[in-house]
Amino acid sequence: MGNVLQIRVMARTYDEAEVEKNWPYLVKTAWEEPQPEGRSRGVVELVEDLKDRLELGMIPEEKAEAMAESIRKAYDLKLRMEKALGDWKASEANTISYDLEDELSVAEKIASKRKFR
Repeated sequence: MGNVLQIRVMARTYDEAEVEKNWPYLVKTAWEEPQPEGRSRGVVELVEDLKDRLELGMIPEEKAEAMAESIRKAYDLKLRMEKALGDWKASEANTISYDLEDELSVAEKIASKRKFR
């Protein structure tokens, strides 16, 4: 790494349409209101916004109770992934990214239940 030029390892959603395709009920839960132009709507943003809405009481109570554990697990995985990236452990971060996507799929199943729609 140079004095001015920084080298970073990062995770980014390559196709935001895939987020809605894979987790449509989570997208609806996280982004009910219109989102500001220019704001990313990737996997990391989905996890962050779900956690924020959960903590702020913006998810209906019964749905929040059902999803809370999964949302918190996904958020913890996001933090672990970011730490691994910050420590230049790309292989570890890659493994965690699969776990994160799996946990989002668990949350999606919960969110998709008829009583929560």
